[in-house]
Amino acid sequence: MNDTEDVDLSPDKGDSSSDIKSPKKPFTKLAVELSPEDLQSSGVQKMLLAEISRLEHQAAKYEANRDLLADADKKVAVLEVTNKKNTVYEVLYSAGLAIGSGLIGLTPSISSNNFSPLIVLAFGVVLIGIAVTAKWRQK
Repeated sequence: MNDTEDVDLSPDKGDSSSDIKSPKKPFTKLAVELSPEDLQSSGVQKMLLAEISRLEHQAAKYEANRDLLADADKKVAVLEVTNKKNTVYEVLYSAGLAIGSGLIGLTPSISSNNFSPLIVLAFGVVLIGIAVTAKWRQK
């Protein structure tokens, strides 16, 4: 075989040899296992170049994913702040409606000379009005 031929030495994922599981990945101790004579071999050089090419491709893919992850993190942070604001508004809206409705429902049972039931009724209506207005303006 001629040394100038193009030989594809990249690992094939559809290979049936994937059934055999080795406890150790190839090339893990590459610098230790290869002697200088081995490194002079054109087959070893082609194998190393194929591995370098595969790793560069993988690094480029991870770089693109890192940028996507950074964008996603920014979006998540913005949505968390927005959700926190919405939760506070929902709690205030619910509390305003509940207290205002309770005051309106309590108005007929108040019969004190010192305290007018109309003040309690007005305060309840105002609370409900504020809650509804705040909910409407939030959207």
